[in-house]
Amino acid sequence: MKKIIFPLLFLTVAATAYAGDDKVKVASSNNEISRDTNKTVSPPVVSEQYEYYEIKGNNEQELRNQMCRNGCKFTDGKKYDSLTTWRVKLDYGYDRAAKTCAADSVKVNVAINFRYPKWVRTDDAPPQLVAKWDNYMKNLVMHENEHRDIAVAAANELSKAVSALPPASSCTELDQQVRAMSRERLEKLNVDEKKLDETTSHGKTEGAMFP
Repeated sequence: MKKIIFPLLFLTVAATAYAGDDKVKVASSNNEISRDTNKTVSPPVVSEQYEYYEIKGNNEQELRNQMCRNGCKFTDGKKYDSLTTWRVKLDYGYDRAAKTCAADSVKVNVAINFRYPKWVRTDDAPPQLVAKWDNYMKNLVMHENEHRDIAVAAANELSKAVSALPPASSCTELDQQVRAMSRERLEKLNVDEKKLDETTSHGKTEGAMFP
């Protein structure tokens, strides 16, 4: 199987940042595969992992200060409330025919990692603060999931696009086309993610802000 792997980093809430690695990694494959004209495209296989950083306090300002102190550090050196990263791996085989090479058995895996704040509550936590925090977290998760859905949809579109590529004159040419397509889809994904944050003010209009 050929393997193309590109990590996509995404940050939300206080700000959004992106880091796309367009240096795709391709492993050689010499498997002879018979041409299948009725190709089926499998949906992305998505796995999710959750991480948390603890914060403590019994009022809004203490919780905010804790998030600013212990939040997620990004590549720009700043800290944010939450961080979502994902890694997309595209696998495909060679479907060789007379002087042509096409993509076959295309598979995409999306590994997503969420990192959120976790408030370590005490028994005397004010009920109003608890309600406000719970509402914030609900909206924060909703906003992060929107970004996850965009990434998964982009991976699904990439899988379909690679499967639909016409046969190339060689497998080397096919690899080049897949690389170019992956970079193009990654650029579009970044645009779509930015557009979501622009329209929601990084989730604030959806209630993903505290206090």
